[in-house]
Amino acid sequence: MNNTLIIGLSAGGSFLLSFLLANHPKHNNIYANRWLGVFMLAFAMSLLEIFIYDLGLQNQYPLTISFLELSRFVAAPALYLSVRYFTAPTKTFTWRTFAHFLLFLVLFFFQLPRMLTGNNLEIADKTLERIIFTFFAAAFPIQIIIYWILSYRKLYRHRQNIRQLASSTESIDLSWLTNLLYVVIVIVITWLHLAFFNPSGGASYASVLYFLSVYFLSYYSLKQKEVYAYPEQTLKELDIILNKDPDNKAEKQKRLSDTQINYLKVKLENLMEEETVYLNNELSLPLLSHKMGISIHELSFLINDEYGENFFSFVNRYRVEKAKSLLLNNAARLTMLDIAFQAGFNSKTSFNTSFKKLTGLSPTEFQRSAQA
Repeated sequence: MNNTLIIGLSAGGSFLLSFLLANHPKHNNIYANRWLGVFMLAFAMSLLEIFIYDLGLQNQYPLTISFLELSRFVAAPALYLSVRYFTAPTKTFTWRTFAHFLLFLVLFFFQLPRMLTGNNLEIADKTLERIIFTFFAAAFPIQIIIYWILSYRKLYRHRQNIRQLASSTESIDLSWLTNLLYVVIVIVITWLHLAFFNPSGGASYASVLYFLSVYFLSYYSLKQKEVYAYPEQTLKELDIILNKDPDNKAEKQKRLSDTQINYLKVKLENLMEEETVYLNNELSLPLLSHKMGISIHELSFLINDEYGENFFSFVNRYRVEKAKSLLLNNAARLTMLDIAFQAGFNSKTSFNTSFKKLTGLSPTEFQRSAQA
């Protein structure tokens, strides 16, 4: 049996979070958070349905139960749309967005006679009736699996994309949203396990899982940063860069002659080596292009094609070289965190990861090997 108190708390927390996301306190990622709020609202309704059944009130509220049953078919599309808006530099809305809720609408009209009269829709052909009800029973898990895969692919691509424009990605890589997807799939597996096997004590564990999921999402969604905090015109340019065909270089190559490329490489290397702009841990592609006096497209082309790196790798290569120098000449006895910050990294984790990727050693191992 479910823990009714925990289910009730989880439902209440989910309703509150859905309203907070609809009007995010920090006004970050507005459209993405509104869709995430819709997802949480659907999740809250599913928990409310469980709560009503646990209290034995389902016969008193048949219309409410019918509506709550339908709400689960909104959850997966809303989560996917939230991911799509989180990962897109430009936020465009089209009426085709509502095509994601076609299954919900079909089921709504199918359930409408029951909601209005209390009687199920009568289907004369019993074979057709079995087919329809089998489809409806399988639709929910199938829908979740499809949208989960689509959402995961979007987030995976996002992690690759932001390396084209940011030198520090921890705050905008949406790892918390990826973790939410893992939580969602665990909840779905748990739900299916309970539905088919009904293990002893399983419902109580599921109640705790629901509770922890709500407060995990509350913590991370309310502390999130704006993913693409740039002016509108910059966002349009970034959108073109992130969605370009990597095999089509003709348009970019026409923009820069060999003479221009050589001149820009000297200027770029001067900014990195003499002016040490990489020490700014918020350095981004738009910011560096402004310092270079060229367009975002041109700088992206220069780094990608002339250095064979993305922006993230290009900048962090200089930071690692700076860190190596600090490690070899550490007369001030700086801590690893101090070295990380002085080299331009914004966290010890990103410092360790980048350093080991480029040198094959951790910073500590590198320092020890140099002193041996």
